[in-house]
Amino acid sequence: MERNPFFPLVAFALLIALSVFSFMGYLLAARRLQTPPPPQKVVVETAHGQRVLQARLARTPEAWSRGLGVRGEDLEALLYLFPEATDAPFHTEGYRFSVVLAFLDAKGRVLKVVRLEPGKTYAPGLAYRGVLEVREGLLKLAPGDRVLP
Repeated sequence: MERNPFFPLVAFALLIALSVFSFMGYLLAARRLQTPPPPQKVVVETAHGQRVLQARLARTPEAWSRGLGVRGEDLEALLYLFPEATDAPFHTEGYRFSVVLAFLDAKGRVLKVVRLEPGKTYAPGLAYRGVLEVREGLLKLAPGDRVLP
């Protein structure tokens, strides 16, 4: 059986076409990943009524390392949720603005509220399961308020 003389040329053209399509898929996937998903709504119940905030939920160590003050997004709040109670200090290193932190229990009740300026560290002195980080001046929080993701 005799091989077609165009076989190597066709095989090479198919290889080039597959390479071009693969590279285009890579570029399109990278472009799609750069766009963050839309912010979620977090409901805060205070003595003054309910307030809905445009926020992100931080549930992973990678997300916990990027606070509200260092993100490039125009968010009102960032809700950190931890799988178990922690008493770790909270810091605002690299932040561009001051924030208010509400340390939460497992049911979303505010245990303690603190204002932090950029570059400060605060140890709450209690175990907490979440932290609501809000831009300063946006919302008055007090112990007993409730946060619903």
